[in-house]
Amino acid sequence: SPMMSVLASASTSWQNNPCVDTAAPYHKQPWCDASLSIDERITDMLGRMSLDEKIPNLNTAGVEIKSLGLSAYNWWEEASSGVSGGKQTTKFAYPITTGMSFNRTLWRLTGRQIGHEARALMNAGQAGS
Repeated sequence: SPMMSVLASASTSWQNNPCVDTAAPYHKQPWCDASLSIDERITDMLGRMSLDEKIPNLNTAGVEIKSLGLSAYNWWEEASSGVSGGKQTTKFAYPITTGMSFNRTLWRLTGRQIGHEARALMNAGQAGS
C-alpha cells in the first residue's frame, strides 16, 4: 500500500518535536510532560512564548517559536483531496457533499482516516501543507 511504503522509508530528521529530543532542553519543560493536564501544558507554553512569537502564529503560516524549539510551519491543510500535496493519499468527497450525506459515521470515519494518513506522513518525515 502507498502508506506502508511511506512508513517503510521513515526518517525522523524532518520531525520537529522538541519534546522527544533529549539533547535539547525542551523535553524537561512542563509543556512536554504528557502526565500534566492540557490546561497546565498550554499555560506553560504560552508563558514561555513572547508576544512576537504569539501574534504571527495566529495565522496558518506560523513562524518559528524559538522559546519552544519549534520550526516555522504552514498549518493549512484541507485534507479531503489528500494530505501533504503530491503524496499518494486517499481522495475524499468535498466537505460540502460529505456534509450533505447527513451521515455522522461517514464524517467520523473520513476524519479518522485523514488523521491516520497525516500522522503516518508526519512520522515518516514527509508532512507538509
